[in-house]
Formats: sequence, structure tokens, C-alpha cells
Amino acid sequence: MSTSKSFKRNLLLSILLLGGWTINAQQAWFVDGYHGGVYGHYPEWQARFMVDKLTEIPDWKISLEIEPETWDSVSIHDAKNFQDLQEFYATTGRFGRIEFVNPTWAQPYCYNISGESIIRQFRYGIDKIKEYFPQATFTTYSVEEPCFTSSLPQILKGFNYQYAVLRNPNTCWGGYTTGFGKDLVNWIGPDGTTLLSVPRYACEELSETNTFATASANQSDQFIEACYANGIKHPVGMCFQDAGWKFGPWLGNAEKQYYKPTAFTTWTEYIEMVKDKVKPTDWNFSVEDVKPGLVWGAQVLQKLAQEIRVSENRLIIAEKLASLNCIYSGEMWPAADFAEAWRTLMLSQHHDCWIVPYNGRPGSTWADNVTRWTGSSNRIADEKIHKMFADTKNANTNKIRIFNTLGTTRTDLAQVTLPKNKKMENIGIVDPKGNPVPFQISANTQGNNVLYWEATVPGMGYATYTLKKIKHKPSEKAAKRTTTGEVKIETDYYIASISPAQGGTITSLVDKKNGNKELIEKGKALNNLRGYFYREEKFYESTDKGAEVTIREDGPLFTRILIKNQIAGNNYRQLVTFHKRNPRIDFELHIDWKGQPGIGAYDQSKNYKAEERVKAFYNDSYKLHLQFPLKGVGDKLFKNAPFDVCESKLDNTIYSSWDSIKHNVILNWVDVENQTKDYGVALFSDHTTSYLQTSELPLGLTVQYVGKALWGRNYKLHCPTHIRYALLPHAGNWEEAQIEAASTAWNEPFIANFVNPGKEPAEHSLLECPDRNLHVSSVNMEGKDMLVRFYNTSSQKEQEVYWNCSTDQIEQVDLYGNKISSVKSKKGKNGQVITKLVLPQFGFQTLRLSNIKSKKY
Repeated sequence: MSTSKSFKRNLLLSILLLGGWTINAQQAWFVDGYHGGVYGHYPEWQARFMVDKLTEIPDWKISLEIEPETWDSVSIHDAKNFQDLQEFYATTGRFGRIEFVNPTWAQPYCYNISGESIIRQFRYGIDKIKEYFPQATFTTYSVEEPCFTSSLPQILKGFNYQYAVLRNPNTCWGGYTTGFGKDLVNWIGPDGTTLLSVPRYACEELSETNTFATASANQSDQFIEACYANGIKHPVGMCFQDAGWKFGPWLGNAEKQYYKPTAFTTWTEYIEMVKDKVKPTDWNFSVEDVKPGLVWGAQVLQKLAQEIRVSENRLIIAEKLASLNCIYSGEMWPAADFAEAWRTLMLSQHHDCWIVPYNGRPGSTWADNVTRWTGSSNRIADEKIHKMFADTKNANTNKIRIFNTLGTTRTDLAQVTLPKNKKMENIGIVDPKGNPVPFQISANTQGNNVLYWEATVPGMGYATYTLKKIKHKPSEKAAKRTTTGEVKIETDYYIASISPAQGGTITSLVDKKNGNKELIEKGKALNNLRGYFYREEKFYESTDKGAEVTIREDGPLFTRILIKNQIAGNNYRQLVTFHKRNPRIDFELHIDWKGQPGIGAYDQSKNYKAEERVKAFYNDSYKLHLQFPLKGVGDKLFKNAPFDVCESKLDNTIYSSWDSIKHNVILNWVDVENQTKDYGVALFSDHTTSYLQTSELPLGLTVQYVGKALWGRNYKLHCPTHIRYALLPHAGNWEEAQIEAASTAWNEPFIANFVNPGKEPAEHSLLECPDRNLHVSSVNMEGKDMLVRFYNTSSQKEQEVYWNCSTDQIEQVDLYGNKISSVKSKKGKNGQVITKLVLPQFGFQTLRLSNIKSKKY
């Protein structure tokens, strides 16, 4: 509706009211508030401004999405005004004027980090807010950025949230949610948890004039009238302003024309007002209903995603090992150290790290800070891990202890760096029972010898192996060069051919364990690099040039092939590892860049306009990517997400404009399967990025984009590119093949080092999960109590856990640690305690074991 029409309508209403007519005007509502924080944007005058405006305008109400750590800073630097805000909240604000909606420590996007990280973001954030606002309640989750993922209903309900809002109308640069439904929906998570929510309405269109907003951000006449026309009985708009904006009420700005009558409300007040007046629609919200449009493949994003992943893995491992140390050695739980490690990791997960990585002063950009923050987290985590080997500096010991942080017994590669004086001639390695095990010695990049061996270690426990004099048996070689120059590798799992003439790509891969299947499309090549270099106006790929292919190592445990080649004049190398006793194939890709090539759909350096919907960085098919032209799979694609595995409904993942964003994100893995879901191939990535799936290519992995992107910034190359990825062919579907467990094992490798053992047993397990699809998500201590969180990816709801410890009682607790119910247990063989869990697929559950003691100590 035009401004003149709006004026005429309001004038008519005024005349009718003055004439004594009674008009039941259709009411609308609006949720205002502030977003930001000490790390994003929060001026010192903000507290005073909010109190003054709320006092001046009694009808105004606000939602707060402020980084909790902000209050530490403001309480010192703006103490008097902050005290006034605290008093206002305590006496007036909490009674419907101010609502805390997103307490997460750093307002993360959620879909791009681990489920455990999301839980910590809420837990630490809520505790910090309550430190300054003891009466604070957390009832409705709402955000300014697209900080959503499919499993949030389960997480939010674990913190006693009742409602959520599935829209981010005024900050859609980094994405938005699917438009769906009317007034309210039942947001159904992957585990079946339901949360009453306000959706981005099906009729809530994306803006036609910009690429950051939806129709509900400004409460226009057109938006409200479209709502009524589409059967929405109680339309509500929303805008969380950036802290530092001086408008006061967003709709009070004289420049803004908005629908009247509109009343300000908080989200909880609104939902509780309308929930009995409308029937919510059930919505099985998928992670693909989160549509994130970040600059996938940009090196700055790639690097910070890798750093965050390393810290996430390292910190979870450290917590598990520190818990074992508390139980075995009586060590005090280092709560303050872990809180600081999580603080810096959580800051590195801030949404601004991902969407504006270059913002900030030189040397102190978001990306620079991620390196510092994760480095701090890693130092603390490594200190706790090394405590397990505190008395192990004696290089003359022949004992090596391996810790397994997974909940199931596991056979995998263990490794230690050998001391310079350690001689390995005629030396082998034996397991705790004295049986020799296969081993292999390899040189690392620092020139040190690394001992690898096949170890079997019980769940959440350790095993001690011993170096011993043994006669070495020569191992069969797996790799050989054929008369045509190809390198052929044959293990118990595969027969593979790597062709120097085809750029060092894998031209044949036969799965021996599953019917001798050829996995590569005829005439195609696996691990082929392909991308469009727009300055040369040409696609380049690995197969353009012949490669140097070398058999780097070939021992009893693994065979490594080194491939050296060029792409568009840039040297690169790939290291491919075929394991003799594991079906996973590991890859490392390293590219040494020459200058700043332009890689992407086209050069946008001179004509980038933020408001234009079509942008070069959206289209993955032109970015440098790895290709996996797999044969007989690709009809189905599954991908993991935080506490979820999603079956994709996308025909392909390619898009080129802001209004057609697709969820093309690989968190840890994607799995392509055949139509009958009895065979598939999983792809693991060492960082969150995007994957490709098209009618021509069942699977690809984004490697590099170089050019203009968000905010008109030039996303450059700053260093060599180095990524790790892996392939895992398998029979059955992803669940039957235990792909989530395989991914967790890839991310939580064995921790091993030399030890001087005391009288403790040679091996020990704290707990054992018979089903590998039941995962130990985290382990923590509170005094003498142990808290263990389990996550179930099995369709089997009833699960058992075997405890090799004693405890006074076992309780199920919520994410605050409050008791939900007692958990019954029974005695098993060898004095084990057996607990039965009832968990839906993709459900998690936290157990508290009170006064826990190891049975062996």
C-alpha cells in the first residue's frame, strides 16, 4: 500500500472515530529489541539509553540478545548506568517490559558447530546473565541472525525453554529460514521433541529492495495485509536493532511508515496471548530449512573452521581424560580452567567470525582473534591431556598407554613420536596380554620417527602396550607400479589404480568386501580438482597435466601415495592413505598458491552491489572443488548436523542468488547411498564447508573461492591451502555402517604416550556401550559426581550401558544438572552395573553418577 493510501485510511478511521462510530480495527503486534555485545557492538551509553527510553515510553517493550560477557565489562566501565538497568529490570522490566531471548555466550549460528558446543553456549551464557540479573528467566528463544539448527527444540527444552521464534527478519545477509505456516507452528526436532514457535510466515517474502531483510522487519501495511489475506489472525513483526542505534522504538522513527494499530510486545507475552486462539501447524523442521549463504571456500573461512573443529575435538577429549584422572587419581576437577577454555572456544564460534571475518583492526580481525582464542583453548586442553602422562618423562620406559575416549571398544591406529634415543632394531610391540601386534614406523614432517601400531582399547578407558624384542616378519607390499606407469594398490578392502597421466587421480576403485564393486564412473576420476579461473576464463582440473606419483610408504598397516601436480600453474600435492585394516581412505590436500588467482563464477571486483541478488560467491560449481564421480550411489544423500542426521530433499545443491539459497553444508560428513539404501560412500571433512551434488556429480567438496563476496570484501589467499578429508565406502545405510561412530573416531583419535606404570591394571574401562550408535557426547565432573551425556543415532530406542565403577545412585538430569528422574540399574557379570537407557533416535540424555569410584582402585 502506498503512503498516500495509508494516510487516507488512517484519516478515514479518525473521522469515523470522531463521529462516534465503533471500529474494530485489525490489531497487529511488533517485537523490538537489541542485538550485540562487547565483542560485536555495545556502546557504553546503551544501558542508560534503554532505561531512559523505557521510562519515557511506557508502552515500549524490548527483547535482549546481548553477549553475556558484555555485563562483565559494562559493570566496570559504566557501573552507575548498568546498576540502573539492573534495578529497572528487577522492579519493572522483568514484568513484561524486558525479555532475555538468546543467552548463548557468543550468538553462534549453531548449524556449523557441534551439538556439545551449543549446549555449552547456553549453559555458560545463562549462568553469566543470572550472575547480574538473578531474576532473569529464559522462556522464548529468538535471534537476529540465522542462529538455528534442527535439534534446538531438544536443547532448548533441556534448559526449560517453552517457545521459540524461527525468523531473523532484519539480518539475512548470512541466510534465513524457510517460510512456513501461519501464526504458530509446532517445531518438531529430529528426536521428536516439539516446541511451540512463531515461524517466518509462508507469506513473509524476502525483501525486493535489499538482500538482508524479510517483509516483517518494518511492519509495513503490505506485510500485515498479506498476513490477513493468508489467514494469519494475529500478525507480528520483528526487528532486533543493533546495540548502538539511537532510534528508540524501531517503529517510532518518524521516517518509518508502519501499520496501525500495532502494539509492542515481547515474544513470550505474544505467544501466550495467541496460543489458545489458533491451532498450530506441525512442522518437521529439517536442517535444510536453515538456508545459510556464507562464503564457502574462502580461505579465511576455511582456516577458522578448521581451528574451531580442532579445539572442539581437543576440548571434549581433554574433559573425558580429566574425568578419568579425577576418578583414578583423585585429582580435583579443574572447573575454572575448563570454563576459560570453553569461553575462548565459544568466542571463536561467534557468528561474526563467520560472516565478517575481516572486520577489525589489522592483526585483530575476527579471523585473527579466532586463531588466538582457539590457541588458548588448545593450550588448556593439552595441559589436561598431558596430565594423564605426568610421570612419563622417562624416555627409557618401554610402556605405552593408549586412551580411548569413545564409549565402545575400538581397534584403530595408535601412534607416538619416538624419542631420539629410542632404537627400534629387532623391536616390536605387544598388547596387554603379550601378543605381538602389527606396527609401522614413519617419519613425520619434523624428521622424527613416529611409531604406529594396531591397538584395541576398551570404551572410555585405556590399554598399556609394551615395546619388546621380536623377530620382524617382512610384510606384503600393497602397491606396485604397472608397465603402463600406473600405481596399483591392493589391500584386503580395495584394488585401486592411480594414473600419473590422468593428473594423479584415482581412475579405478574396486570394493573387494562388497561384491567387487567398481566405485568410479567409467572414464571419470576420483579426487580430481576442478575450478573456474575467471581471469583466464577457463576451467582447470587435475587431469589437464600429468602428475608425479610416488609410493611414499608401504608397510603392514598402511600404504601412502604422494601425488604432485599443478593446477592453473599452482603446485599442489595430495597424500592418499590406504589402510590395511580399516576401510577408510584418508586424503590430505596441500596447495602452494602463486599470487592471487581469481577462482569463481566471474570477476565481481568492479560491479559488486550488495543489493543485487545474484553474486559470484554463491555458485559452488565454479569454485575449486574435489570431485567424486561415484558409480551407483547418489540417489539418496544423508548429512549429519548437531544431534541430527538429515536425509536431503534437494535435487542438487547449486544456487547463484540470495533468494534461492540451499542448505549445502557439510558439518562432519555426508553419505551418498543407492536407491535401496544398502550401499553407500561417506565423505568426511576436517572443517565445516559446503558440498556439491548435481545431476552430473553425486558428490563434491568445496576447496577454494577467491574474489569479492559479502560486504564487498575481497576474499584473498593468505597462505597455502591445507585440508584433510576421507572416504568410507560401506554396505548398508549410514546407520548400519555406523558412519557417525566412524566420524567420531576420526575426530577423536587415540591419545598415547610413554608411561612409567604403577600397580594399576594394564587395561581398564570406565564404561562400555555395546551399540556403536550410542555415543558418549561428553563427560564432566562436579565434585565426586560424574555427568555423562549420551547421544543415540540408532533407530533402536532401548540401549544399555555397562559401568565398571561404583556409584551411590544414577539420575537423569536436565541441562542445568537438575534431577529429572532416578535411573534403575542392575548387576551384571564381573560386578558391572548395567543401566538401560530409552532414547529416541537423535535424542540425548545426561546421567549423573553420584559419588563415583573406580572398581579397580
